[in-house]
Amino acid sequence: MQTNQVSDKNRANSEASDHSRSSLGSQSTTKLRTIKTPKVKAKKSDDKIHRLSQSTSSSQEAPHHDAQVARTRPHQSTLTQTPIVVPMMDDRVYPFDERPVPELHCLGNGLDPFMTMFQSRNTRVKVEKLKLKCSRYFGTQGLGKHWIPECLDHPHTFLSTLYMASAHDDVIHKREVESLETAALRQDVIHFVGGNLTNTEQSVADHNIIAVSQLILGDVISRTDVGLRFHQNGIATMINQRGGLRNLGVNGQLASAVSWANLATAVLQEIPPTPMYVDHCEMRAIKTYPLIATIPESPLYHPHGKFMTIERSANCNANAQKLLEDVRTMMEDLLDTNGSRRAGISNKSRSAYDRIIGSQSVQQSRRTTILNKIDWKYEAIRLAAIVQAQAMFDQVPLSEALDRVQVPEPQTAMYSSSAASFSNGSFSSTLEIQDVSPATDFTESPMFGSNSEGFPFNHRLSNSSTFSRPSLSTLQSSSSDVPLQQQVFTRIVSGDTMLRQLREALEKSDITDCWSDMAGVLLWIGLVIGAASNKSTDKNLRRYFSATTMRACIMLCFEHPEAIHSTMLRMTDVVAALGKNSGEGQLIRNDSFVSRKRSKN
Repeated sequence: MQTNQVSDKNRANSEASDHSRSSLGSQSTTKLRTIKTPKVKAKKSDDKIHRLSQSTSSSQEAPHHDAQVARTRPHQSTLTQTPIVVPMMDDRVYPFDERPVPELHCLGNGLDPFMTMFQSRNTRVKVEKLKLKCSRYFGTQGLGKHWIPECLDHPHTFLSTLYMASAHDDVIHKREVESLETAALRQDVIHFVGGNLTNTEQSVADHNIIAVSQLILGDVISRTDVGLRFHQNGIATMINQRGGLRNLGVNGQLASAVSWANLATAVLQEIPPTPMYVDHCEMRAIKTYPLIATIPESPLYHPHGKFMTIERSANCNANAQKLLEDVRTMMEDLLDTNGSRRAGISNKSRSAYDRIIGSQSVQQSRRTTILNKIDWKYEAIRLAAIVQAQAMFDQVPLSEALDRVQVPEPQTAMYSSSAASFSNGSFSSTLEIQDVSPATDFTESPMFGSNSEGFPFNHRLSNSSTFSRPSLSTLQSSSSDVPLQQQVFTRIVSGDTMLRQLREALEKSDITDCWSDMAGVLLWIGLVIGAASNKSTDKNLRRYFSATTMRACIMLCFEHPEAIHSTMLRMTDVVAALGKNSGEGQLIRNDSFVSRKRSKN
């Protein structure tokens, strides 16, 4: 009996081995293997298994259709592969075939061993290094397509691009005095331009105007105001001799570049721009974009009536978007030609102002939270919004509003809650203490109210540096929500302190890509703070925000010229409206681009 059990076990193992060696068995074979064989017919069963093994072996030699599916190897792809590089064609003329090769010199640096690029007269100028920096600071596909080919034809157009890069590099490295390379390149460009002025055909040619335009951009970046005015007058004369902006070449890109540059420079200096450039921007400021298009939106530019790109941006959090909306609300109220500015600020603008001034700084959570780039973007937007909101609230120029900025600061009050029991409807002198400390560089004034969405203190008169004191009823109503020991104070921060805080926020937000899809917002910050810092005694800070503005403009102007024109026109109107004490600014305000655009609609 035990021998039969061992035999059954061996037969089962043999069947399993045969099954594993066969690819696919027939249905009858499967049934045979699942039915237990009687013990008395063990020999016949072995014969059947032997015959089955021979049948399976023969089926491997001539497999059925079912077995072929399982044993077929995957086919190789027969798609043709493209070459890793496309070879040059002998029958095609390339751009470099049409240009003469410059005279070769002795071996130079590794990046340009044969010095084929135009060189500065000063041997200490590293052309190769500045070329790479120019590409890093300003390089875009549009720049390479429309502008750079024109700059490579003449030495002064090429060197003027390096002059911009060198001036920008001085700002980035906080150099107190401009570098030798910047000064040498400026002299090179002036030398070549002056030489061309003696030639009737070359004096007002496109390449000469391009060189002067880039000379102006470099002067704006470095805040070389004396040379800037001289070059602006010179290029205006050249354009007039050419017959106007409409006669300039480079497919309209040259006229566009000199026009927005003039408006941007005027904004940074808080002066009126040249009329012919304003007219050119107005004629080319309208473009219809699809809703899904990524465009340089900002409080100055929102062609869809609301923010579309900013809402989709992963770089803009909800709090930053609310600030931008409030700035836009105040700006539209300021530029509303149907309303009377003499009547004072509207309730809508007052509410927006309160929210902007009362916005929370990321500095308060800096010790407990690791801040990322998006947080610092919000902080930069917040600081710029506060400066512009203060200017629009007080209706003063941005440079004046910079020293009026009031920052809320929650502090413990220096008085008891029993002050609310006073029956005379006003506060005692103990509630009017002002702490002026030279060490902290700010003035503190106690402000009262709830810590709700509206800013927790009353409206400050636009022509006064002190705040109106709340009534006793106001104090009593607010004290029911927030204890007096937790009231909010404000401090008046010095202008340079605000500028330093904003520069820190921008640097920590990473502006290497100009904020990508929020480049329009970065341009708005540059224009607002560049104008606000116009009268700052810290030249490095003034140059930093001018450089930020020019870089954002150059990065955007070739892909979105209409958006840049419209942005500059809008900001020109804002500066003119804030400069209401100037008769010239008020005249421009009444005849603004915005009012004319609305009248057409």
